[in-house]
Amino acid sequence: MKKFWQIKNEAESETAELLLYGEISDRNWWGDEITPQQFADDLKSLGGKALTVGINSPGGDVFAAQAIYNQLTAYPGAVSIRIDGMCASAATIVACAGGHVMMPANAAYMIHNPMSGLMGFYDEQEMEAMAAQLKTVKNTILEVYQARTGGTLSKTKLSHMMDNETWMGAQDAEKYGFVDEIVDISVKNSFQNGMFVANSVNCPLGRLKNIAALQAVLEGRRMKPMENNNNDLLQKIANRLGIGKAEEPQEPKDNQDAIKAAVQAERQRIVDLDAMKNGNPAVDSIVETAKKNGATPEDIRPYVDAIPAQEPEKPSMMDEIVALIHDNMNSGAEGVKPSPKGNESPEEAKRQEFLNEISRVNNKEG
Repeated sequence: MKKFWQIKNEAESETAELLLYGEISDRNWWGDEITPQQFADDLKSLGGKALTVGINSPGGDVFAAQAIYNQLTAYPGAVSIRIDGMCASAATIVACAGGHVMMPANAAYMIHNPMSGLMGFYDEQEMEAMAAQLKTVKNTILEVYQARTGGTLSKTKLSHMMDNETWMGAQDAEKYGFVDEIVDISVKNSFQNGMFVANSVNCPLGRLKNIAALQAVLEGRRMKPMENNNNDLLQKIANRLGIGKAEEPQEPKDNQDAIKAAVQAERQRIVDLDAMKNGNPAVDSIVETAKKNGATPEDIRPYVDAIPAQEPEKPSMMDEIVALIHDNMNSGAEGVKPSPKGNESPEEAKRQEFLNEISRVNNKEG
């Protein structure tokens, strides 16, 4: 059977090329004819030459992609990745194996959650088992993405990007650390008969859920980022405590030096936040929440400093605020349910209105 990869290895050349065009394992990978061992043998035949992997693929079998990733990372020679059109879904796993990744300005890069096709009838236990398998597969992909991006993105952020089927142009892919260099290579993109076509490689649109983002990437636009309800919630808390809005962090420059600096800054941010813990449960909870949502020590210092100054009756309000932050980070969009109305004191009524306002902000769609 025909293999889904092609290797170019000229005897007189010191470099070799591996092409992954079309769907990964769209023919056969785990059967007798085309196996991971044959792919490994093909790599071994290159003798450790510097290898450039050209990718123009909508994705495919995630397990085949993981196997290719592992074999490329174990390859003794230097491995460079060149995105020749689109790099989507499982193909991005392969791209993460490159020591240097190049992407044209008008190419497309997409990450999303792993999916499984279903045919037949299944009971609750079987569906739950499949969901657990997909969760495990997603975690393995997140590990690959985190290793490639060098900590520029947290696992939580990457997970949300996969949930949303995130399409990226070269600038965003470089900013996040998926790509090292933007190159001047022409890519011909178009939409034809329900297909996204990149340099003659097809990607069926029916499998996509975020076509608007793909169109924005191809038109050189950036989609408006989702509003960060966590920041809105923190601002409400700051207003309640009479604290001014913290200065927002500056967007890093879209170049390699800025990405490396961002990685170092993220590591330092975590260290500085941990240093603010003092054993007070409220302070420690705010620090942990800040680590998850990207806040800096300067962002939360007014809140931390305000806690010891609270009057005796105030800690209960602060506990409610801390609980709200945790709910906001960990419970999805459930929000905080308002307490039943009754005979409330003016102070209780005022506090309840404040909590209701936070709940509305917390549950508002981005």
